[in-house]
Amino acid sequence: MVPTAAHTPPRRGGLVVALIAASLLWSLAAYGHGESANEGKGTVRVVLDPLPPELSALQVQLRRTLAPQLLVANPTDEPLMVADEKGRTFLRIGPGKTEGDLGAAAFHRTNTLMAPGTIPADASGEPRWTVVEATPNWGWFDLRLRTGPVDVPHQVVDADERASVGQWSVPVRLGDTETGISGHFEYVPAAKGIAQAQVVDAGALKGQALVRAMPGSARPGLFLSYRGDTPATLMGAQDEPFLRFSSQGVEANLHSPTWARVAPAGSPTLVATQGDTNVRWAKVSDGRSYGWIEPRAAYADTVEDPTRPHVVKRWQIPLRIGDNSSHIEGVTRWVPGLP
Repeated sequence: MVPTAAHTPPRRGGLVVALIAASLLWSLAAYGHGESANEGKGTVRVVLDPLPPELSALQVQLRRTLAPQLLVANPTDEPLMVADEKGRTFLRIGPGKTEGDLGAAAFHRTNTLMAPGTIPADASGEPRWTVVEATPNWGWFDLRLRTGPVDVPHQVVDADERASVGQWSVPVRLGDTETGISGHFEYVPAAKGIAQAQVVDAGALKGQALVRAMPGSARPGLFLSYRGDTPATLMGAQDEPFLRFSSQGVEANLHSPTWARVAPAGSPTLVATQGDTNVRWAKVSDGRSYGWIEPRAAYADTVEDPTRPHVVKRWQIPLRIGDNSSHIEGVTRWVPGLP
């Protein structure tokens, strides 16, 4: 799992995506994950292709939130230069820090979800390089990854099958090596139903917490409201501490690969484990409730019979309360018909 880039200034124009127990907000977000609809018949998704060998030392992640976001960690001793559409470098990631050219329109256009409407592409001035993060990690909303302008041929729509409908590329230079981070746009036909997650057993949390699946999205989530006296720790996909619920609030382990995968934009994040330490807690909620995207409850494979409702996946989330180990158990069901 690629850890998520961490940075504090600037704050994305004040936008913080907090996943809480608001089912309506969750349902709305289902239509804003960096995808564009094609007349209600399908969706265009942005996909990250494998990195070229010369960038193999980097950690790169594509996150689809309200817009596609590239997250890069550069642990090498060479700076990674990121260029805009005209070839002007607007980001220097590493070594040891991240610098942004505040004189480049691209820096500001990729640092807000509101671009390009609020910041013209020709608004660049003299270079003004400034340290924007004290670590070599950064995430930005590159406009070249936006799916809105992608044209889907009617032949692709009529075929009703997944298909590549375009390419994207972000030119970069690592040290003296010119290369790029690239990917493609994929057309995904409209679903003939939806896979819905459901919690069937809260395990040791029974009687101490409310645990619910949050449906309405291709990326299902869980909501947990804890009332126990002993801290409860949910484990991640690699059996690492992931989320901790206690009377003090909810904390995320910044060294958890699972947290790196699901952390909402604007939340505290970190890049890599330091030495033998695999836990570093950071508060993500002052309350005792939290909702998050849960990949282990998702189902993305082909459904053999989409006309029949049935269970397509069974899943577990390990948890620890004190010295006791348990599981949250659930199923994901296929429900025919339009979502």
